[in-house]
Amino acid sequence: MAAFLKAAQEEGICVEYSESYYRTQPRSKLERVANVIRRSTARVIVTFLAAADIKFIFEELTRQPPPPLQWIGSETWIIDPDILRFNLCAGAIGFGIPRSVIPGLREFLLDLSPAQALKSPLLTEFWESSFSCSLKGSSEGARECDGSEDIRALQNPYTDTSQLRITNMVYKATYAIAHAIHGVICNDTQCDKNAKFTPWKILDQLKRVNFTTKNGYQVSFDSNGDPVAVYELINWQVKKDGGLEIVTVGQYDSSRPRGQEFSMSRAISWMGEQTEVQYNTSCTVLEDALNCVQCPPEFWPNTQQDSCLPKPVEFLSWDDTLSIILVAFSISGAFIAGNGRKWRLW
Repeated sequence: MAAFLKAAQEEGICVEYSESYYRTQPRSKLERVANVIRRSTARVIVTFLAAADIKFIFEELTRQPPPPLQWIGSETWIIDPDILRFNLCAGAIGFGIPRSVIPGLREFLLDLSPAQALKSPLLTEFWESSFSCSLKGSSEGARECDGSEDIRALQNPYTDTSQLRITNMVYKATYAIAHAIHGVICNDTQCDKNAKFTPWKILDQLKRVNFTTKNGYQVSFDSNGDPVAVYELINWQVKKDGGLEIVTVGQYDSSRPRGQEFSMSRAISWMGEQTEVQYNTSCTVLEDALNCVQCPPEFWPNTQQDSCLPKPVEFLSWDDTLSIILVAFSISGAFIAGNGRKWRLW
């Protein structure tokens, strides 16, 4: 947060206010934050909030919608399809993990039978809630599943593999670890499946992996252990039916030549469905209440609680009352300890 505020100041952007909110806080805090947004003259809001937190704010703002605002979202909620139901977010922009398609995943998910679902409590719950029936040997009180259920006809997040973002990160991470293990237990001719190794060997090998996944993503790490930074610029645009959809309008790729990392693929639809950005030098900042860093022992936070300041050092003089008391106790303690050692020697 401190880094963003500094960058905003350098660009001549005025931050009208900065508020924090977390979903476990009392409703009075939520109402206060919503009222601050409604009364604000700033038309741009930058948010550093989790999807579960921003959802509460949007629900509260829907009760009494403010004027159109330009929302700049963090990755956690700008790619969340569940929040698309809030039309007040039309025109929202933000960077998110690239969308991808994992070859074979949809077919794997749809190749699920009632017998397979019954083997897993999680899949059993999914099957029964999706088809409103009861698998044999499971919960009672509902009609028994008869095998006519068609999982391919379902329209829910389980069968929708068109917005795989974090899932693709897990996919790449799994293959990265697999390549690292392969590098440890295998040589050019054979693999020793019974080989013993420490986690540190896997970590060392993980830094050296360099491969391309089946869906075209290159996986490698730099000297700091970081992968290539690739993000999509996301824009929430209004569809013909009035609803919102997630649209990719640009991309950032740190592996590209300097000055060419960022590229645009289509026009941005801003708040109010405007096609041109409206110049505004003020903005608002919303953040997660728990998104903070504890100050070191010799520092304490400033009044804005956005940076740490050194604690003032106070020195005692010999004529201070506290100094006299401390010296007296120190001498007394040393005298008692000395007598105790003499007593034990006798």
